[in-house]
Amino acid sequence: MLKNWMRNIALAVQARSGVSPALLVWVAVIAIASLAAFAFLCVAAYDWLTLQFGAIYAGLIMAGVFLLIALIGAIVFAVSRRRAKERAILERAARAHSSSWLLDPKILGVAMQAGRALGWERIIPVALLGLLAAQWARERKSSDSETV
Repeated sequence: MLKNWMRNIALAVQARSGVSPALLVWVAVIAIASLAAFAFLCVAAYDWLTLQFGAIYAGLIMAGVFLLIALIGAIVFAVSRRRAKERAILERAARAHSSSWLLDPKILGVAMQAGRALGWERIIPVALLGLLAAQWARERKSSDSETV
């Protein structure tokens, strides 16, 4: 049950921010490529100032290559973030509409113990009232989020 809560929290964070492991990798690629491009641009500018022609073209080409890598990384970053957000939103929506928690063996075990201890005549109305309250809360929450 705790694992399920942790997964729901992770999905909520992913749905709001779009953060995923692939996204963090591409952020690192962007940072490294941008740093390398800056270093080559600095070396190229220095070479140009000291030599006027020659090794500068090699430095500028390398800087261009790393800038191209950073641009590709930024594009992949944006696509990956969008996909992660969409995937998390869809999974959260699927989890919200599923009643799998009712079929959890722990929940069924607790229900059986409560039924035996209190008697089925007493527990069934309480369970139905609880399900009614949960459904009412879910509908109220969805209507509140739609109005915002």
